[in-house]
Amino acid sequence: MEQHSIPRQITSFEFKLIGFMTLKQFLYLVIFGACGFVAYMMFPISVLNVIVGIIVFGVGPVSAFVPINDRPMDVMLRNLWKRLNSPTQYFFRKENAPIAIFQNLYFVTDPHRVMAHVESQKMLASYLAATRQTMVANAKKQEVQKVVQAPTSALRVQAPSKKVAGVPVFKVPTTASIAAPVTAQPVEKKPFFIGAIKNKKQIPLPGILIYVKDQAGNPVRLLKSNPHGVFATYNPLPVAEYTFEMKDPKNIYFFDTMKLGVADSNPKPFEFISKEMM
Repeated sequence: MEQHSIPRQITSFEFKLIGFMTLKQFLYLVIFGACGFVAYMMFPISVLNVIVGIIVFGVGPVSAFVPINDRPMDVMLRNLWKRLNSPTQYFFRKENAPIAIFQNLYFVTDPHRVMAHVESQKMLASYLAATRQTMVANAKKQEVQKVVQAPTSALRVQAPSKKVAGVPVFKVPTTASIAAPVTAQPVEKKPFFIGAIKNKKQIPLPGILIYVKDQAGNPVRLLKSNPHGVFATYNPLPVAEYTFEMKDPKNIYFFDTMKLGVADSNPKPFEFISKEMM
């Protein structure tokens, strides 16, 4: 097997300018030698001044020639001082405002159809109400309608004036007994409750599964958010406290399990925010 040389860090290489010592090592010896001599002269006690002078002077050779883990003593002491004064926990605080062109956007990565699409139903209902055709009164059609509902005397069956034995008597329905046509009124079906799934950037999340569980932990509803992040149910539930558990099939977003009270009418929509870090 062919051998290759390992690149070496040469930017921090120091040349030996004074004998076998580098310039930094020589300065350590000179500075701490002078400090040791000053400490020796400051203490009047004969034995104590020698000990203090040797200790102060010994810091220079140790810092210059004694490495720890292939690092000089001064580097280790400097790193130790920074480590003792640095915090042990770091918190991320995002202060940059989002870019204007990326606001109020949503991304549809999983197109699908949802029957309980509240917004589409409202738009469809408003469109039908605006384009509803009005019937114009027509005289000929009204006359035909009157003839059908109230037949003339020529077509009306006359009841016999006298009762004949063995012959049943039939009652001819009059115009009053004929029921008027009943016009069906459109009934708007309202959802029992609606909600929205978003992330921390207020972007709707499609395709999120919502498990609605009762107090015993049994699932009573399974909903799914549409491309706008909206989910809804039209079947009412008993008034109680339910557990809402959200799951992302792609395991990209994560949510906390929440307990919410459901009443007979829930006009305010529920809103769930994911707990991603960014």
